[in-house]
Amino acid sequence: MTADDWEVVRLSLKVSLFGVGLTLPIAFALAWVLARARFPGKLLLDALVHLPLVLPPVVTGWLLLLAFGLDGPAGAS
Repeated sequence: MTADDWEVVRLSLKVSLFGVGLTLPIAFALAWVLARARFPGKLLLDALVHLPLVLPPVVTGWLLLLAFGLDGPAGAS
């Protein structure tokens, strides 16, 4: 591998570690709240947390295209 290839690997690792470090405390807090607390809207929060695991990325991308497309509600000019 060339020096440029290693630079790409280094940048990818740096970005991924930053992302994990940023989201891990939030994930632990959400997991603790969902496992231990009772509150109104817990079912909705649980559904929102599990939504990315249930919906395949292709469906998510398709919904984003519909939403932000020229005829979509967020993409209309």
